[in-house]
Amino acid sequence: MTAQTQARGTAEFLLYSEDKLSLDAVTLASGENLAAGAVLGAKTKRQAAAPIPTIVGTGTGLMSALSFGPDVKVGSYVITLTATSSTAAFSVVDPDGVALANGAVGTAYSSSHLSFLISNGGTMTAGDAYTVVVTAAGTPVLVGTGSGTVSGVSLGKDAQNGTYRVQLLATSATAEFEVIAPDGSKLKRGQVATAYTSSHVNFTLANGGTMTSGDYFNIVVATHTGQVVAWDPTATDGSQEPAGILYAATDATSAATPCTIVARMAEVEAALLSWKTGVSAASQAVCKARLLPKLNILAR
Repeated sequence: MTAQTQARGTAEFLLYSEDKLSLDAVTLASGENLAAGAVLGAKTKRQAAAPIPTIVGTGTGLMSALSFGPDVKVGSYVITLTATSSTAAFSVVDPDGVALANGAVGTAYSSSHLSFLISNGGTMTAGDAYTVVVTAAGTPVLVGTGSGTVSGVSLGKDAQNGTYRVQLLATSATAEFEVIAPDGSKLKRGQVATAYTSSHVNFTLANGGTMTSGDYFNIVVATHTGQVVAWDPTATDGSQEPAGILYAATDATSAATPCTIVARMAEVEAALLSWKTGVSAASQAVCKARLLPKLNILAR
């Protein structure tokens, strides 16, 4: 007789929960096909870049001091003047079409998405617009007078959403640079033409032309889709952090698919949890221990 293995049933792993308070409706990312009890992580961040745009219209006002906050999204932010004036108001619309707070020419604009200054220049005309394009996996562009380039940009496990500012500290082909994290903390310094590695960001700043003190690059860490995948301790997109446990088997092989997860306030049977192929027993133990302080889920 051929032995058969029965798939784990819906919520079979669940010992206790706070009913609907414990459950969240989320989306399982395309390419995943997971059993009930699969331990999940969520995609919350991705490396991106966005150059400072020029005005489109009849005016000549300049945008400067562009940086990004923890809620920055991939896509196009459209900033449009709503009046013809040297202190004209402008609207700001995010990539999903959501209107953010308005701002005004000549006054620094700040939000959890992006910050910048539009300076008056020539005739600032109603309808003039700037489009800030945040591109996933984009290459940072130098702000300043030099022509150095960045390559090999990747995120580390501790990457924070927002802007990492990489700024030259000297005018030299081998200049030292500092790296300032989104929370304002300074990471270890690096040097032009030497690969920079850290638990936050990794890159190489190559000399090009004149590398001038004060020149800088913005490495953007934007929000991701928020979709869930099998928990992966080696990931850097946020899915290295436990986000919940899959309530029922879900097949998203062909397309992202809605699913339900146990996200908080529950007790589960550790032996009935399932893991991404290749995740070691030691890593599983670390994750199970983190479920309680992070999500208030106890794995017995």
